[in-house]
This record gives sequence, C-alpha cells and structure tokens, in this order.
Amino acid sequence: MAEVKYSTEFLMRQREVVSIRKDIETARGIIGDALLRYKKKMLYAKSKKQAEDLSMFAELDGYGSKREIQDDFGWGAITNDTMHRLWDLWDVRENVIANQGKYTDRVTQILERAMENSGDLFADDLEDFDALVRHDNENRARIERENRDNNYNRYIAGL
Repeated sequence: MAEVKYSTEFLMRQREVVSIRKDIETARGIIGDALLRYKKKMLYAKSKKQAEDLSMFAELDGYGSKREIQDDFGWGAITNDTMHRLWDLWDVRENVIANQGKYTDRVTQILERAMENSGDLFADDLEDFDALVRHDNENRARIERENRDNNYNRYIAGL
C-alpha cells in the first residue's frame, strides 16, 4: 500500500480536531469531578440526617436475617403480627441501605446534562471532519480495489 500524503490544510484541521476532542474530554472530566464532589457533600449531609433516622430500626438490632425473625416466631418469642411488622421494617431498612449511595437533585441533573452536551458546540465541525475522513478512506479503498483489479487483468492478459 502506498504512503498517503496529506495536504497541509488537512493536517492543520486534523490537529485542530484532535485538540477539540481533547478539550471536550477535559471539560467532561472537570464537570464529572465537580459532580462527584457535590454528590459526596450532599451524601455526607444526608448520611448525618439518616444516622438520626436509623434509630427507628433499633428493633432489628438482634436479627441478622428475616429467617432469624421467623425462627423467633417459631419458638414463640414473638407474635405473628410482630413477625410481619419486623419483616416490613426489615424491607424498609434494606431499601434505605440500598439507596444510601445514590443522590440526585436538580443540580446533579444540570451537571449530568452539561457533561453529556459538552461537545455540542463543536459537533458540526467534528462531524464534518469525520465525514471528510470517511469519504477520503472510501476513495482510497476504491482506488486500491481498481488498481488491484487492473493489475489482475494485466496479469491474466499476459498469460
């Protein structure tokens, strides 16, 4: 395959596109870091409040699973109503624990949207350059195919 020589204009445009893509990734990283710091701050405040609210689950301190609650009922240590109330409380506590690490509000939604759309300002330029490269690659592949076919036809004609 022959070496391709690009024009100076193309190479300058290619450098600019690479620079734009790098800047977009840098912006996404900065927004992502800000989002992470904000979520950590809000989760810390939320966890302090939840630590006070978790006192409502104090009845479950002696139990390691729903099975242990059922065993206490089987031994007559608790009533059927108490068992079902403790099971419900267990499920609520599990949901609270599962959602503890998740946090979302309008600020996080705005930051996530900004991160997703951080490259929109330059999207047309990037798409134009990508289309140019695709077109160039298609032309190169077509020319190579034609040359290969011509060489094959010359070889066959020479036999």
